[in-house]
Amino acid sequence: MTQPLDGTGVIVTRPTHQAEGLVHALEAAGAGVWRFPTLDIIAEPEDAARQEAARRAACADWLIFVSQNAVAHGLPRIRAAGGPAGHARCATVGQGTAEALRRNGIEEVLYPRHGATSEDLLAETDLGRISAGRVMIVRGVGGRPYLAEALRARGAEVDFLEVYRRVRPSTDPAPLLEAAEADRVQVVVATSGEVLDNFLELVGDRGRRWLARAGVVVIGERVATMAAPHAGHVEIAATAAEEELTAATARAARAVAEIRSRRR
Repeated sequence: MTQPLDGTGVIVTRPTHQAEGLVHALEAAGAGVWRFPTLDIIAEPEDAARQEAARRAACADWLIFVSQNAVAHGLPRIRAAGGPAGHARCATVGQGTAEALRRNGIEEVLYPRHGATSEDLLAETDLGRISAGRVMIVRGVGGRPYLAEALRARGAEVDFLEVYRRVRPSTDPAPLLEAAEADRVQVVVATSGEVLDNFLELVGDRGRRWLARAGVVVIGERVATMAAPHAGHVEIAATAAEEELTAATARAARAVAEIRSRRR
């Protein structure tokens, strides 16, 4: 039986410890998968400033976890500080992070059903109607300011618990580039702007030339706009769920095949 990704080579850029679910979904759909992590996740130390931030998080009215890494590295610190508070509400940017909270015993989680961005979270949940309260955003060092700025503009008191940092690994691009130039790879999945930027840095000019006739799967219009100048085709996945990313990859593969057939 023909699978939707038969004969398609796909690059998965997720950190190694988070890639297996997507790799399995793509392979089940027939893809040949290339693991090419463009981010490493490193836990931030338990210094006095973060311990104090964890204590504030333990008393917050809202806890927003921006990623599964935020759950893995942040929730234990909040619990060690005596939280979450009994009245606290929890929210996440995507379904996968909500499921990570549920696996850790937090059942009631708000998250957007039709997207996986900060904009979607505000548009689809009660957070978009907030007018006061203490909000703690659990995230990596740095990150987008949009969510905090939008909540402050609505009247919330917003703070951060930054529990990990993202670094670009020294992944060797040579085997991937050889396969790409031999037309064994057609699509790359790059689910954030930082992932895309790191991919472009790691693959250099050779990879950029390949990408100009390949497909990129992204989440959200913002990252799609970033990818558009570099890719032959950009496909937006509805959410970061593995089935959505796999479906978007199949659409991207079909679009790339059509583009290449027209250029012959």
